[in-house]
Amino acid sequence: MNSFKIIVLGALLAGMNPAFSDSMPGQAYYPPVKSQPAPESYGQTISTKLGSGFSNVTLAIVEVPKNVINTTNEVNLALGVTGGLFKGFLHTAGRTMAGLVDVLTFPIPTVPITNPPFPWQDFTRETKYNPLFKFKN
Repeated sequence: MNSFKIIVLGALLAGMNPAFSDSMPGQAYYPPVKSQPAPESYGQTISTKLGSGFSNVTLAIVEVPKNVINTTNEVNLALGVTGGLFKGFLHTAGRTMAGLVDVLTFPIPTVPITNPPFPWQDFTRETKYNPLFKFKN
C-alpha cells in the first residue's frame, strides 16, 4: 500500500509540473527567443589572434600528416605520400609565417590569416590564407 501512495503522489506532482503538462490554462506560451551572439570585444579579438598565432607557429608541422591523409583520400596512396608530403611542407611554412605575422601584429584587430585559424580545426579541409590585415567588422 505504501508504494501505491508514492506512485499516486508522483503522478500528482508530475501533473502539476508545467514541464510535464501539455497546456497551462490562462498562460500563453512564448518560445525562447534566439538572440544574436554579442560581437567580440577588442580583448577577445586580439587574444584569439595571439592564441592562433602561437599555435600556428608551434603546431604548423601538423600540416604534413594532414595533407598526406587528405591527398591520399582524394587521389591515391602513391600521390598522397609524395604530393601530400610536398604540399604539407609548403603549408607548414605558410602557417608558420602567418602565425609569426599574427603574433607580431596581435594588437591590430584583424582576422587571423590562416583559415581555419587553428591547426586542429576542420582537419579534413585544406588550409587557406585570408588577405593580410583584413580588418574585423
